[in-house]
Amino acid sequence: MQKQKVITILGPTASGKSALGVYLAKKMGSSIISGDAFQVYQGMDIGTAKVSRSEMEGVPHYLVDCFHPTESYSAAMFAEKASHYIEIENNSGRIPFIVGGTGLYIEGLLAGFEFRDKGSTRQHWMDLYEKEGIAGLIAAAKNIPTIKEIPQDKQRLIRSLELATDNKSQQAGRAADLVYKGPVIGISMDREKLYERINLRVEHMFEQGLEQEVRALLASGIPADAQAFKGIGYKEMLAYIRGELSLYGAKELIKKNTRHFAKRQLTWFRHMPYIQWIERSDTEDNSWYEQAEQLIYTYYSM
Repeated sequence: MQKQKVITILGPTASGKSALGVYLAKKMGSSIISGDAFQVYQGMDIGTAKVSRSEMEGVPHYLVDCFHPTESYSAAMFAEKASHYIEIENNSGRIPFIVGGTGLYIEGLLAGFEFRDKGSTRQHWMDLYEKEGIAGLIAAAKNIPTIKEIPQDKQRLIRSLELATDNKSQQAGRAADLVYKGPVIGISMDREKLYERINLRVEHMFEQGLEQEVRALLASGIPADAQAFKGIGYKEMLAYIRGELSLYGAKELIKKNTRHFAKRQLTWFRHMPYIQWIERSDTEDNSWYEQAEQLIYTYYSM
């Protein structure tokens, strides 16, 4: 059976992958499927750095603004929906782009992980958490070689454990092992420059009204324990609203947590050996777009 085609662009937060994706998809007359765990949520635009309508430049985007903040979203749901949209686009003669930075979601889709809703598996890890806390989950994860990066967040850690222990598929180590046919392009850049971009992005979020966005979500009835509020930017602002942090403290913590998140993303991606990396050396120079174009052209010319 012939593999369906998809082009993947991934990279750490604030690396410019969304803009690159729009540029390439527009040039190819294609579409974008978001590979982000939080941009699916409606009304959560600033804290997720969601691509705006004007920034989309007319390029169709899937899995953006399609879930209510009270709904749950998982790697299994992403894989199911993304594969559906890939099929639709391929049947229309187009090669869509997966653009995002959520490693578990994207790797699960590309490598064909079998996500199965077995309540017993999840309950096992929930029971372990109740007995031994987060330390028990971390200890279990350290003994599972397929878990490359151990999340410190309870929900993410339990999802990682579920995936690793309720999954028949082996991790794909080569491009030939992947479910889909297409290049997987990763954006790399100098760490300090990336951190500068992250800090500037957070400043911009506050200028845009991040606090007002969070207050509006709460006022609309979104509970503070909703999964959507687990994202960086939102959980810190909730702490500020509860009086646990100053506004300055919340801002600096968001910067710190986002930098740490970018580091974890890169660690995850480095264990995906089929990624073809392009170097973003100059933040003001878009010549690196040409590197991505060349990789795509070369891949489909072979």
